[in-house]
Amino acid sequence: MALGITAITVGTAAFLVGLGGLRAGRSVPVWTAELAVAGAVIAIGGLLVQQEPDTASWIIGPVAGAVMSVVHGRTVFAPGGPFRT
Repeated sequence: MALGITAITVGTAAFLVGLGGLRAGRSVPVWTAELAVAGAVIAIGGLLVQQEPDTASWIIGPVAGAVMSVVHGRTVFAPGGPFRT
């Protein structure tokens, strides 16, 4: 349980640092990889706090977390993103 909470905390911190990198001028591939790894770590932390996640959850969860964190970062927080006016 403690390992899962630690993974969620570290993943969230990495995601926020990645979002801060938007204004620091990081290249898009580096920024995308950073957000993807952070999302995967958050998803793994979520699986670690569950009682008995099945095998499919371990396969799909980190991939979905990685994809969704990149999409979330690009659409909501990116300068010039689609939700910016």
